[in-house]
Amino acid sequence: GGDWQEDNGVWQQNVFAYYLSIACNHCEDPACTKVCPSGAMHKREDGFVVVNEEVCIGCRYCHMACPYGAPQYNADKGHMTKCDGCHERVAEGKKPICVESCPLRALDFGPIAELRAKHGQLAAVAPLPSAHFTRPSIVIKPNANARPCGDTTGYLANPKEV
Repeated sequence: GGDWQEDNGVWQQNVFAYYLSIACNHCEDPACTKVCPSGAMHKREDGFVVVNEEVCIGCRYCHMACPYGAPQYNADKGHMTKCDGCHERVAEGKKPICVESCPLRALDFGPIAELRAKHGQLAAVAPLPSAHFTRPSIVIKPNANARPCGDTTGYLANPKEV
């Protein structure tokens, strides 16, 4: 995002780019579970939002409702799939695979209150939707060039990545 501006014959830029690892945010108030007619998309007691593939009818309502596009339709299987937070690994005391395998160690995992105490309260930056819709269980430690949620001054190079 950003732009170039001319000032007395001198061009200055405020061009920026940053990357976010976004899968499922295991929201406190997940929109996907509210629209699932079969109950396949549900929130577990431990906070993970998962899809019961045996019950899913593949209607894709959850995908349409999720502001992050996390649930994806698997045509080969005929049902929805999404990040399950590696809840089985977490139950064994391990971290999710994405956290353990991140080469830059940019991802963290733990109780959301601890993560917010450690990294701050921010849960949305541009181009993500406002966090008040679903209250995602994420914390974003923004890049210095990150724009606030709702800022449209940047340019989204590949909307399919959001």
